[in-house]
Amino acid sequence: ARVEGMVEKRLFTDGSEVKAGTTLFRIDPRTLQANLASADAAVAKAEADATMNGITVARLRNLLPAKAVSQQEYDLAIAKQKLAEADVASAQAARSRARIDLENSTVPAPISGRIGRALVTEGALVGRGEATPLATIEQLDPIYVNFAQSSADFLRLRAGQTAAATL
Repeated sequence: ARVEGMVEKRLFTDGSEVKAGTTLFRIDPRTLQANLASADAAVAKAEADATMNGITVARLRNLLPAKAVSQQEYDLAIAKQKLAEADVASAQAARSRARIDLENSTVPAPISGRIGRALVTEGALVGRGEATPLATIEQLDPIYVNFAQSSADFLRLRAGQTAAATL
């Protein structure tokens, strides 16, 4: 699990074949949806603040040549505008993170293969502080096998294959 939440549904049968991308688990998305809505609101607020600061800078820029405002007041308005722009970027990054978390409330199979038994049950709290393993998938194609064999045995086997190929 990449996000914290309660396992709402398990969508596979233990021991079955699964294809990469098949949804295996669904984590309760309600908290993650609320986080995304809050992040959307933070972006809107930050953009509104940036707009107001931009308008203020434009007004002060027009008043500066007539000495109707001080240079310090104008410089402070520019600094506030840059701060507001940074707040927009920060809020947008938080919104992107909230969107990713919401997408991660559905857990797909990363590879095709045979899935073992579920390591968590429906209703279990997962992802609290660290990633939680949910199930194990054994990849069946291709299969790699390691044999413990001495180099002398390997050379005899190779020589036998060569001899059999020439017959």
